[in-house]
Amino acid sequence: MTPSLQKEYEDPWNRVVIDLNALKYNYEYLRSQLPAGVIFYSVLKSDAYGHGLTEVANVLVGSGCTHFAVESPQEGIRLRNEGITAEILLMNPIPTWMAGLAVRHDLSVSVIHPDILQPLQDAAQMMGKTCRIHLNVNVGLNRLGLSPEMIIKIAKHASKMSHLEMEGLFGQPRDSQSAQESYEGLKNTFDKLKSLKIAPNYLHFANSTTFLDHSEFVADGVRLGILLYGVLPPEQFKQNPDHHLKPVMSLETEIVQLRNMPKGSKIGYRSNQKTERDMVIGTIPLGYHHGLDRNLTENGFVLIRGNKAPYIGAISMNASTIDVTDIPDIRIGDKVVLIGGQGDMRIDINEMAENSKTIGAELMMRFGKTIARHYKWNAHEIFSLPTDDSESEKIEINYYQTENELPDWMNVYDIIQFLQTHLVPYDDPQKVINTAVDYALSAHPEGKGFIFLATSEEKIIGAVVSIEMSKIGIIPENVFVYVCVHKDYRGKGLGTRIIQQASRYTNGDIKLHVEKTNPAAELLRKLGFKNDYLEMRFHKGGN
Repeated sequence: MTPSLQKEYEDPWNRVVIDLNALKYNYEYLRSQLPAGVIFYSVLKSDAYGHGLTEVANVLVGSGCTHFAVESPQEGIRLRNEGITAEILLMNPIPTWMAGLAVRHDLSVSVIHPDILQPLQDAAQMMGKTCRIHLNVNVGLNRLGLSPEMIIKIAKHASKMSHLEMEGLFGQPRDSQSAQESYEGLKNTFDKLKSLKIAPNYLHFANSTTFLDHSEFVADGVRLGILLYGVLPPEQFKQNPDHHLKPVMSLETEIVQLRNMPKGSKIGYRSNQKTERDMVIGTIPLGYHHGLDRNLTENGFVLIRGNKAPYIGAISMNASTIDVTDIPDIRIGDKVVLIGGQGDMRIDINEMAENSKTIGAELMMRFGKTIARHYKWNAHEIFSLPTDDSESEKIEINYYQTENELPDWMNVYDIIQFLQTHLVPYDDPQKVINTAVDYALSAHPEGKGFIFLATSEEKIIGAVVSIEMSKIGIIPENVFVYVCVHKDYRGKGLGTRIIQQASRYTNGDIKLHVEKTNPAAELLRKLGFKNDYLEMRFHKGGN
């Protein structure tokens, strides 16, 4: 399933980058560490830990995930509306008046009180459905869940209801140290239910912490959240920060101002300290509104030009100041990494969390809610085309949603110039091409779409410019405004490649305009495009 890569708006400076390729890798790696047949619930609560609920879910479905855990019916319904048919477990309980909503959308319900059973039974019977329930046992966390004794009573009651299916029994361990005792309590309850012939289909116990420390408890079922996103729980990060997972989220911004500060200056609100030397201060447009913690000024840092640069002065609502005195050739516009890698250096989100006196999960949710997310997904393909001298030429195809994502050697005007040159004789005026490219790269207020570019040795040789029409209510949902191949690369299959790649990245139908005399029309027919409609135009003032 191709993820729908939503982009709510385009921030001029700040970017939370979500690498969906890393997410896919993490899921497949974690799955490989489990015995065959073990139930694996991918935990997507709180907007997939700030990574984007539907984007993450679509990638995981495409990777084979068949079980999800979310926080609320709202999250479950969003997944159903996305066309996801996998099991969706509501980790939190629901009030009785939401029973019909859960049944209608085929959501599995956590049971922590017997009052929910009859409303679920009634709703399922009325709709001709079966509602799956999971019995939540309190095994020491003392947050949600019922005692083992109450669970047995509820299971007896539920087993007599023809439209309820007892799918799972689960508990949440408090920590790694008490996991053994918690698991034994859950397993004993499950065994008692089995002896009474009213046991659910399976139990699931291990969360991310337990998965790492107690492999013996994963054989029944697991619910993994933070590990999916390439982040260790804080306890394991302190013990051994090395792991096989790939971080999915990174955070970037830019230097927007540089200022020379003489020795003895004060920086930021309510500053009590004076600088001890002449300094160069860089300002970044990120502050506590975006999720940065004011504790970071004590010992936090960012990466600029592959070097550490510490925070200095108070973190403000929408800006922070960085000491860049010792970084050579610093310039306005230099990329700043707050989470992620640059050169040989890296900032793990757990490092930022420790400096912020919180945990990585909280930071991911903060940043994911307040900063525009940019998604990377299968955005890179390398292949070879034969050349006239029997050697092969390396071609790259890349996917871009914004101007910020373009490589350093290329800008928007290069794309426009390429299209204007190689669309001839079917080209448009430069102003029209400009508008289409702005739409595709979201630079226009109404714009939404993407551009696929094929390049060779820092030269554009192919392009598909696609804009999404669903935002303005026009069908079909996508328009390939331009499909263009460099005149020296035609007839080698490059056009087929970029059209097929671009088609995979659209959700919904596609249309494009081709003049009757354009030889590309035959290629499009071979690729499945049809000319079922006749377009007629009336040209005022001319023939």
